[in-house]
Amino acid sequence: MDFEKLKQWMEISKGYQNGEFWNAIFDQTNPEEMMKQFQGDQGNKNNQKKSGYSPNTDIYLTDTAVIVLIEIPGANKEEILLSVSGTKLTIRGSIKLMIMNGVTIQAERKYGEFQRVIELPEPVDSKDIHARFENGLLVVTYNRNYRQEERINIR
Repeated sequence: MDFEKLKQWMEISKGYQNGEFWNAIFDQTNPEEMMKQFQGDQGNKNNQKKSGYSPNTDIYLTDTAVIVLIEIPGANKEEILLSVSGTKLTIRGSIKLMIMNGVTIQAERKYGEFQRVIELPEPVDSKDIHARFENGLLVVTYNRNYRQEERINIR
């Protein structure tokens, strides 16, 4: 690596002292690409960075229901949007940085906007979905339309 590229890397790294920046460094080879990827982050309002966050999700299938558990620690219910189209459940939201004026010593949590599309095991209409959010866990449930596999006769 030549000295000019090293200077570019150092310039980019200012303000990105958490582990995610350094993980991205080792995944990239071109400092110009890194600059484009992180360019808007330093000036972000309230010191929030784009997160690349994708909530952890568990999906359970019972005889009568589909249950989806989505972890969103630090989010407020009012900042979460949930939509469905057939078998695609989309969740969007934002997690805000709680401490604005402190000096960061360690930063492992992710902040900012997020979106995830979850493939459901069975299609569902929005009117049939029940969702509740408490203690950072979004629980989405709906009754199954297809309880078991049915045999089809061939003529």
